[in-house]
Amino acid sequence: MSERNGRKPTSKPSASTTPSKRSDARSSNAKPSSTKQPNVKHQAASKKTQRTFTVIQWIFILLTFSLIGWMIKIVVMDKEEIETNDYNPVTEEAKINIIRGSILDVNGEIVAYTDINEDGSESRRYPYGESLAHVVGYTGRGESGLEAELSEQLLTSSLLDQMTSWANEEKVRGNAVKLTIDAALQEFIYERMEGYRGAVIITDPSTGAVKVLVSSPSYDPETLIDNWELIADRNDSPLYPRATQGLYAPGSTFKIITALAMYRNMSDYLTYSYSCDGTLEAGESTIACAGGEVHGTVTIPDAFAESCNGFFGSAGIRMGKDALEAAANYVKIGSDFGFILPVSTSSLGLDTYESDGMIAQTSIGQGKVTLTPFFLNMLTCSIANGGVLYSPYLVDSYYSSSGTLLAENEPKLFGTIMGSSEAAFLQSLMKGVVEYGTGTELQSDRYTVYGKTGTAQVEGDSDHSWFTGYVVRDGKVELAFTVLIENGGREKRAIPLVRDFLDYLYAE
Repeated sequence: MSERNGRKPTSKPSASTTPSKRSDARSSNAKPSSTKQPNVKHQAASKKTQRTFTVIQWIFILLTFSLIGWMIKIVVMDKEEIETNDYNPVTEEAKINIIRGSILDVNGEIVAYTDINEDGSESRRYPYGESLAHVVGYTGRGESGLEAELSEQLLTSSLLDQMTSWANEEKVRGNAVKLTIDAALQEFIYERMEGYRGAVIITDPSTGAVKVLVSSPSYDPETLIDNWELIADRNDSPLYPRATQGLYAPGSTFKIITALAMYRNMSDYLTYSYSCDGTLEAGESTIACAGGEVHGTVTIPDAFAESCNGFFGSAGIRMGKDALEAAANYVKIGSDFGFILPVSTSSLGLDTYESDGMIAQTSIGQGKVTLTPFFLNMLTCSIANGGVLYSPYLVDSYYSSSGTLLAENEPKLFGTIMGSSEAAFLQSLMKGVVEYGTGTELQSDRYTVYGKTGTAQVEGDSDHSWFTGYVVRDGKVELAFTVLIENGGREKRAIPLVRDFLDYLYAE
């Protein structure tokens, strides 16, 4: 082939050909013919391929772990929600094949059961009607309350019960659940709240067992489906579980947190004094004591007992927003405490920069601060228990339909949410409220009450009336309770209702 075609001759030079000295020099420095120069392009391509393979490997590993995590979430975290979901075919099958189990109160009284009608159909019955509706809930048009949260247990039966039912050619009954609720006390309190909106919570601080969880007004679970639109459209919101989801200005009950903030931030918290002339000028806000009362020069024990707004407003301004927020967070203001029923989030609602007026308002439980009765009850439980808080619970135990005990819930420690000395300080303040302050109506020779009153102003309406406290008998804390009467004003304060149920509990 000619050189014009771009190729050199392939014939080797003849032996007679004498190479030049330059050629000899190149030849003498050349490496043996058996060793080849590395292919740079090939190496670069190889490294690029390796990097691509590594990236693909990591993507595969990440996807695998993501899939494993997703499966764990479904199997573990979402297990209960999936099992109780109305669209779960397994749940639907259980509803068809198993008679829903009964729910009992702490004394064994039936509060929910399934009745078999003459035509073989089933009807869910609620003997305590409205008084327990927000606790037990309903089933039929979806589910709510404990009927929803305990659906899996109520639609499960032991193997022995299944075999017995099959042998008797009967439909299998689901397990029964025993609550911590005292249905008789719950009904007593609900009846005394007739005509008022509000909530009452009574808890055993030493265990976390919830004895009463009243929200008023309420509804009859048995007639709810037939009257759904009528009930849902009512102005007084009977479907609203006020005890756990209602958010309200706490009024002077918030002074518990302000007093705690003083203990934690002011070295002179015991000697700090304020001269009350009935009003406090805080920036553009004027804060008045209830009823225009003038308390004179007061320190924290008397200011707490007499509920002096000026004292706590001025202390709040001195401490500042951060101290109030820190104290509120310290006692877990945003927590639901792991409760079985949904709980709204309490909060101070303060912005990054707030005026002295808003800080003062917050210090007395006004402004933007909102609490649930449930949170205030948990705070009271921790004070009564020396700073220790047990997780609140509603389920005492589980039984088979034949009465065999399957499992019991033991008290669980939620945590220590304040120091014992802090709790003792607050206890001393709450004792003064009933001994000589705004709660003297609760004095009794049968029990001793520690607590805090609260009157929360509501724009365009009557004030909310609060009381939160605990009762001691024979040197032992027995119950912590929180009462809210919406728009109760001074016509229907919370204290008379507290007196009613304490006298009922400790009747001679």
